[in-house]
Amino acid sequence: MPNQLSNEDFAALYSGCHLDLLRYVLTLLPDYHQAQDVVQEVARLLWQKREGYDPGRSFLLWARGFAHFEVLKVLKRQAVRGKYFSEELVEELAQQRIAQEDQLAAQREALTGCLQKLDAASRQLLRSRYDGEMTVQQLAEQQGKSANALSIIIHRIRQKLVECVNRELRLEAWI
Repeated sequence: MPNQLSNEDFAALYSGCHLDLLRYVLTLLPDYHQAQDVVQEVARLLWQKREGYDPGRSFLLWARGFAHFEVLKVLKRQAVRGKYFSEELVEELAQQRIAQEDQLAAQREALTGCLQKLDAASRQLLRSRYDGEMTVQQLAEQQGKSANALSIIIHRIRQKLVECVNRELRLEAWI
């Protein structure tokens, strides 16, 4: 088995593409927990099939192939329950996601820079809301504010981020 990846090589390749793989699956399955389940199943399948991996090929593209078929399995199960995307729509979404890879990477990089430009309190508020998965109501109670007031604050912070990202991307286009 000369093509079989060592445990360390597999772990390095997989960890390097895990987040991109999750983003890809989220494009096709908007339910975060479902997407995580698919990515976990893909990791298991990749491990089982690792001897079939061609090191001359992109690991991410290889993993996406597995993810694509796993998403289709989930969608077929959902179709039985009456809610699903058609295979044609899934194909179109997958192709659009791949075509936008560079643009999305640039946006993520700009967003990271723009987040650093926010004051510490704003960054912490966003972290609590989105990383901690706290509701606006929970945060408002914690901070002694109304949910409406906190929603407006969060909206303004997000608007600043959108403007900053757009500005950064325009600047990058001129360089």
